[in-house]
Amino acid sequence: MPSYHYGSNRVQRYARFEHAKPGHGSGAGYERWRSTEYRPHTPGERREDVYVAHHRLLAIVECYPLEEPIESVLDDLSEKDVHHRNGIKWDNRGENLEPVEHARHASITQQEVRAWAEDEKRERERRAAGISDEDICDGCGDVAELLATSPGFAGERCLECARRECDGEPIEV
Repeated sequence: MPSYHYGSNRVQRYARFEHAKPGHGSGAGYERWRSTEYRPHTPGERREDVYVAHHRLLAIVECYPLEEPIESVLDDLSEKDVHHRNGIKWDNRGENLEPVEHARHASITQQEVRAWAEDEKRERERRAAGISDEDICDGCGDVAELLATSPGFAGERCLECARRECDGEPIEV
C-alpha cells in the first residue's frame, strides 16, 4: 500500500483514530487507534494493521498511578476488561472507566442488558395500553393518577415518592 509512510523502525509514523462500526469486526462500536506495523510473522509484505481500543489506552493513564511501572500496568490490564460505568461505549472520560476482571465484567454487562430489556418490555406494554410518559412517576417508574412536584426533587413523583423525597419542601399536586 503506497499511501503508508514508514519511519526508520518500519512503523507507520502516524496512527489513525477510527470508530469501529457495529458489525464490522472485533471491537465493533468502540473507538480505536489503528497503526500499520512490520510483523515478521505476517505473510506477504509483512505489514499488519494493529488496533488498540481507545478506552484501554486511556485506562492506562486514568486508572493506574503514574508511578507504577508500565510493565506492571500492562500485565495487570492484560488480564482485565475495561468497563464503561455508564454503558456508553464512546464515553471515555477517566471517571467512567474501570478495569475489572473478565468474569465480573461479563456479569455486569449481562445485568445491564437484562435491565435494558426489562425497561424496553415495560415501555412497549405501556404504549400498547395507551399510557403516556406524563402518567409515569419519575421516582419509582409506576403509573400514577396524581403526580406531584417539589423544590426537593427533580421531575414528577407519585404522592408516595413525593412524600419520601421532598426533604421537607412543600409538595404541589
